Amino acid sequence: MHFFNKKIICIFCSLAIVLNLTPIRPLSVQAEPTESVADRIYGNTLYDTAVEISKKGWDNAPVVVLATGGNFPDALTGTVLAHKVNGPLLLTESDHLNPAVSAELTRLGTQEVYLLGGTVALNGAIEKSLKDQGILPKRLSGWDQYGTAAAIAGVATPSSTQAFLVNGEHFADALSISSYAAAHDIPILLTRTDSLPPETATALAQMGVQQVTLIGGKAVIKDTVEEQLGKLPQPVKVTTRYAGYDQYETNTAVLNQLPFESSQVYVATGENFPDALAGAALAAKANAPILLLPSTQLGASTTAYLNQKRASGSAFTIFGGWGVITYKMESVVRTGVAQPRISLQYTQGNLTGTKGMLSQVQSIPSPATDYADIIAPSWYYLDDTADGTVTGGWDATPSDYAQITTSVHARNLKVLPVIQSTWASSKTMDTVMASDTARAKLESQIIQRIQSTNSDGIVIDFELMSNATGPYLTQFMKELYAQLHPLNKLVIEAVMARTGSEAWLGEFDYPALAQYVDYLNIMTYDYSHGSPGPIAPLDWSKKVLEYTLGQGVDMHKVLLGIPYYGVDWWTADTGNPNPTYTRRAGGMAELLALAKGPIQRDSSQIPHFNYTDALGYHTVYFDDAQSWNTKMTLLNQYRLGGVGAWSLFWTSSPASSSAIFPLLKQYLR
Repeated sequence: MHFFNKKIICIFCSLAIVLNLTPIRPLSVQAEPTESVADRIYGNTLYDTAVEISKKGWDNAPVVVLATGGNFPDALTGTVLAHKVNGPLLLTESDHLNPAVSAELTRLGTQEVYLLGGTVALNGAIEKSLKDQGILPKRLSGWDQYGTAAAIAGVATPSSTQAFLVNGEHFADALSISSYAAAHDIPILLTRTDSLPPETATALAQMGVQQVTLIGGKAVIKDTVEEQLGKLPQPVKVTTRYAGYDQYETNTAVLNQLPFESSQVYVATGENFPDALAGAALAAKANAPILLLPSTQLGASTTAYLNQKRASGSAFTIFGGWGVITYKMESVVRTGVAQPRISLQYTQGNLTGTKGMLSQVQSIPSPATDYADIIAPSWYYLDDTADGTVTGGWDATPSDYAQITTSVHARNLKVLPVIQSTWASSKTMDTVMASDTARAKLESQIIQRIQSTNSDGIVIDFELMSNATGPYLTQFMKELYAQLHPLNKLVIEAVMARTGSEAWLGEFDYPALAQYVDYLNIMTYDYSHGSPGPIAPLDWSKKVLEYTLGQGVDMHKVLLGIPYYGVDWWTADTGNPNPTYTRRAGGMAELLALAKGPIQRDSSQIPHFNYTDALGYHTVYFDDAQSWNTKMTLLNQYRLGGVGAWSLFWTSSPASSSAIFPLLKQYLR
């Protein structure tokens, strides 16, 4: 967030250009879709996510079901048992009891735990840990997953006239039916693709099952299985088959044709099993559906289901972090926008009272999700010790951090604090980035601060460095992203605007950096800094985006920098052909109030005017609804991922906010 290129600042400072007022550090229209609330339950790991699901659904649970998070077969049918004992389904590693799970069992006051699977799935050390904790372990297992499913069914539903039958080699179909089966006490049993396992046949007979429903198409469960069911000593009839082209169509077939209570829809990845498995126990409490999503593009049936439920007012809860269901996919769930755009809004530091960061967040109208997705407060910067220490920040104490995070989360927005480079010299960044030890320390401190403040990720705003530091900056982003992505934390990097002709900005390797971020926020503002001119002229912004596109960057990752500020330049040296200017930033309403004559517009529709007072001759450039609208058209033209706006400080004026926020909603929602 900058007003000047830091290298240019050094030059200007040597020329004694005085910036003597409050320091400011800036960093075709879509139809409005229907929007629903989208909550998210997640932890840093799949085991933590299961614990967070448990916390959401149970204050106490004398009996809990425990499965391995490493492989799915033994755990697939455990949701029915978890519902029967009115407890959560937790996950642990196969060779030890996860500490977070142990703590959750204590919180729940658990006395008994069902272990699903043999000692390969959950070994003897886990039983011992449970006993040491005063908890009685009860193991349900068979020779393989088919026997384990039969053992689970025998305890969960010892008597049942109906059952669901799913392929034991694939997890998605079992996850699709699990919450419904649990809510209605219907056992789930497993079969092979082309033959009925003897353990399953025995379980069907012992429970007295007369009818089964098959989940999956004939490539998943062949007709030979149905024939074998009909030839059992106690014949079992196949009454229904729910199937689709793939697991996602099968999932929506189940959800559309069974009577779920869908005012609340739970969403999980269909690429892996743990989140949906643990989440199904929670969903079963309300007979709610589990919608499975692919990692990338949604199929027609999933899209249609989401549209239908969104239109009917359903609320969505996502299981798992951004590492499994991306922020973009969350936006699709919430809004239905095929290429969702995000609204990143920076808050400005070094301001207290009514101008402080919390007040800036509160300036966003309700509902805040109409206008914003991510709040980026100015909290941290790189310390000049140049050893990788993070310091900061601004007007925030630890209690302030918590207050802001809580306030932002209460408005269904994300918090990504900003860490900035030092403003003293390029030496600090050059030294830290070139040192493996200093980079590792910096990465560790960033992660610690994200976790301690319950933030959702980080915005990296490192600007003042030498060109030679560019490869080290890329390496740093690679290392940081590799650590934060598994923790389900977002990574955004703010980079200075390049058109390709600025030799002094060679450190910002757009295509290399874009590989290691969720979004690249290009700060397309502050074009004019030494003398009067527009803040973000359209032709320059286009050149920046053309350069970015030409570098092969995925433009869906690019956030367009939007300035909420304008600048009043003045000089008393009017007779000099190269006068020295002083400048002051202001918002639209504040600067417009200075106009004493006609207001003109440049080719970018940016308004500007002149006036004279005791300080000298003034030239003012600022943005209003018309010029902001012109900038926003670039989102469609270049298919950008959204905007990064500097800063919410200027939205406190009703005149400014009434011009800014409707445009954000119009173009981003």
